[in-house]
Amino acid sequence: MNRWTLLLLPLTALACTETVESSDVRTSGIFPEFRVVADGSGATQVSARLKVGGNDSNTYLDLQSGDRIEVSAGGVTHTLNETNAHSYTASFDIDEPGTEFVFAFLRSEQDESAPRSVVTLPDPFALQMTSTEVSRAGGQVGFSWDPPGSGNLRWDVDGDCVWDDRGETADDGSHSLSSDDLRALASRADETCAVQLTLERGRGGSIDSAFSEGGEAVAYQQRVQTFTSMP
Repeated sequence: MNRWTLLLLPLTALACTETVESSDVRTSGIFPEFRVVADGSGATQVSARLKVGGNDSNTYLDLQSGDRIEVSAGGVTHTLNETNAHSYTASFDIDEPGTEFVFAFLRSEQDESAPRSVVTLPDPFALQMTSTEVSRAGGQVGFSWDPPGSGNLRWDVDGDCVWDDRGETADDGSHSLSSDDLRALASRADETCAVQLTLERGRGGSIDSAFSEGGEAVAYQQRVQTFTSMP
């Protein structure tokens, strides 16, 4: 099984970016980032960003007339629409594990299309917190998930009174975050706030060979819980 190691930044994490029109760039010079996220609600969100200049580039493609991204899954095909800066998205009413999502970058006759980048959804899981209230003075944030799997899961914490943090843990069914993982902001050290814990199980896919620069395709099962962080 091809485990995920990709897309460590959310799709909205953009800074000092530039944009070029897709009509000015050949397919071979594009680095795609394809992402599939199922959250347990029965729906799955798909998204795409197209970079110019490789993985570390902050130059993004603005699709022009004749160029589009289509995604097919479960017998349904959607054309992705631009919803955020440089990000194209769509939603599917399907979240079965093993579902294959095929990303097709379709171009006008002036250049080569990249019709088959593929990724499949990993197995789902249920996430539970050991406690809904935790003191940062020494308490650990325990959580468990079922069923366990193989490889690693990625965790992320986000709250108004703590530093955003993230990391990985073995996909063995349980983990605890220490005080080093949940650190108070200096200006809010005496505050209590809600913290969101996000846990993701991912699986990497394949990129169409027309993308000579390479690319990233990852599908996630994502689950979220909230707990209270106290001084």
